[in-house]
Amino acid sequence: MSTKTRALTRVLLRDDLRDWSTLIFTFIFPSVLLVVLILTIADRVPGMDLTGEISSNVIAFGASFVGIFSGASHLATWRENGMFTVMRTFPLSSRTVLTCQARSGVVMLITQAALLVVVAVSMGMRLKVTALAAVIPLALGYLLFFTLGVLLGILLPTMAGVSMAANVIILGLGFLGGAIMPVTLLPHWAQIVAPWTPIYHLREAATMPLIGVGTWIKAGTGMAYLLGVTALLAIVSERTMRWE
Repeated sequence: MSTKTRALTRVLLRDDLRDWSTLIFTFIFPSVLLVVLILTIADRVPGMDLTGEISSNVIAFGASFVGIFSGASHLATWRENGMFTVMRTFPLSSRTVLTCQARSGVVMLITQAALLVVVAVSMGMRLKVTALAAVIPLALGYLLFFTLGVLLGILLPTMAGVSMAANVIILGLGFLGGAIMPVTLLPHWAQIVAPWTPIYHLREAATMPLIGVGTWIKAGTGMAYLLGVTALLAIVSERTMRWE
């Protein structure tokens, strides 16, 4: 990693840590959501404890949330405050900037995931010995939504517009993908749509190594989906991004 890459990564991470709204929605909101969901629907199905599934779902949802805002927020802010114009004078390629954004977001992702695991275990989730392998699908899910966030930051002209669009997308996909509520408890139409959503596949890929629910075939299918869509969005976002 070059000196300029390390410096830009530190600047981006410092900005995130100083933004109270980023801290609330990255750490407090998913933690509260996890506790509320466990307390309200963990025993909804007679004879089944859904604590583990709810926990893995929220962890996957959190990775998606961090990803889309890590990709979108800095670009939208730079567009509004004129930093795009300033950064044109520096020897920074779009790939370098996006890489630094992704790296700063990974720090937030790891911290958030660790926090949610601690909360989930304290609420009754039982981790499998393969739990650490869940880092791979969580990272892929983060990158998928990161590249989607980059596209939002490029295409929408204001931070307000980016924030609204990102929230609508992530909350909508979170519901349809079974992250906010288990798929078995969703309306019938949502259960039909769920397998077409990225959060559904992120959940499938992360839940098996985390708590042993599902099959490795479904987890592998989810990984393939995440990898393919991430690669496609990464190509589109890099080619679309231009300094203004």
